[in-house]
Amino acid sequence: MITSHPRPLNLILLGPPGSGKGTQAQMLAERFFLYHLSGGDLFRKVIAQGDSKDPLVAEIKARYDQGIPQPDHIALELIEKEISRLHHKTGFVFDMFPSSLPQAIALERIVKVYDLRDPMAILIQVSEEETLVRLTKRKYCQFDERVYHPQDISYKKGRCETCGQVLITRSDDQPDVVRKRYGTYVQIIKVLSEFYKSQGRLLEINGEQSIVDVFRDILRALAPHL
Repeated sequence: MITSHPRPLNLILLGPPGSGKGTQAQMLAERFFLYHLSGGDLFRKVIAQGDSKDPLVAEIKARYDQGIPQPDHIALELIEKEISRLHHKTGFVFDMFPSSLPQAIALERIVKVYDLRDPMAILIQVSEEETLVRLTKRKYCQFDERVYHPQDISYKKGRCETCGQVLITRSDDQPDVVRKRYGTYVQIIKVLSEFYKSQGRLLEINGEQSIVDVFRDILRALAPHL
């Protein structure tokens, strides 16, 4: 996964839950040959594979189920471990990270330590009403972590098209948890957007469009920075 640029592109996807960050991150990773590094996936991996009797794993799961952000030191430890493992062969698309100003500041330090390009932040804007509709209706496969929406054939069948497992509603997609997650997002995004805007590294995108149109707008906004 190597690009022609001596230092591959690094991108940060910002936006509320359900804004399509994961989908756009994967599309950008494929387009620019980058590694999709999702904070949410890392936490779910710890919960799924960790010892449920381990106090740290139990603490992470409790926060995750309630839609409460993980402490900065835990998020940073998991993210930096992945960066140290992969930085020599790829750039990154960060998804659900950073989720606080201290994390953003720490990421600035990390990219310098590993001689990576300064990341561009892409803010996908979606309203609370739209977020609630999107998240409470989607289904999830616990085995391969795929997300399905009402228009998907597998959603209507209730089973994952890849592994056949029964689809579920994620614990953090319950209406009360979604509202809490959005409220937390509103509190932190103002600080994060101002942080990246002050450095000329924030791109704002209308997320209430089709997946294709959002991707098109992201590519257009990124073009001057490639």
